[in-house]
Amino acid sequence: MTGSAPATGRRVRAVTLDYWDTLYTGASTRERVAMRRRAVGELLAAYGRPLTDAELERVYLASAEAADRWWREEHRGYTTAERLRHLLTLAELTPRDACEHVATCARVVDEALDTYPPPLLDGAAAFVRTLAARMPIAIISDTGFASGEAQDRLLARDGLKDCFAARIYSADIGWAKPRREMFDAAMRTLGSLGITAEEVVHIGDIERTDVRGALSAGMRAIRLDAVRDGGPSEAELVAKSYDEVLAYLG
Repeated sequence: MTGSAPATGRRVRAVTLDYWDTLYTGASTRERVAMRRRAVGELLAAYGRPLTDAELERVYLASAEAADRWWREEHRGYTTAERLRHLLTLAELTPRDACEHVATCARVVDEALDTYPPPLLDGAAAFVRTLAARMPIAIISDTGFASGEAQDRLLARDGLKDCFAARIYSADIGWAKPRREMFDAAMRTLGSLGITAEEVVHIGDIERTDVRGALSAGMRAIRLDAVRDGGPSEAELVAKSYDEVLAYLG
């Protein structure tokens, strides 16, 4: 495989990619949320605390706000089960260790992503396959409510999973971007191929997590504004399309 030399003159030997709003649409669907909320209601009922629709909505939204705080402020990677256990505490319940009801609810949360899958952004599949034909590529993704395994299933469904040398998910690492643990995990695989951090470009849509995280880990960064305008950037390129990225990489 040959590397590329963009305008900076530095060789690119590998690329890492964000997942949500870089490859897949990040916005949740009404149907997916409803399926998950029903599962949470069944979980609470199994704990002997059935809630009215209004009470369930309040607890569900409170758990989402907590998860956003873990991600945005604490840069914490959390599992589906961890968020569900926290939701139980919000409902003034005590989670049980190795609880089968929590495990069942976690499976339904993942199944909701399978049942109501997010679409790939236009051109994402061709973009991934083109990059993979040129050099090693990897995923570095902050997971949401669903697990990394569920995100892997989406990649497999779309015939893309095998394109990636590594797939790094915050739920598995315990930290979220911009923490360098996420980027270091990808570099353990890429480094085994003789690739150094400064030879890797990370591509993502969020300045705070993707660009600053990659730069702090000694990697390079391209911000992809395919979904929204992210404002000023420290990235070496801000692109509006996959074609711009491919042209830049050469």
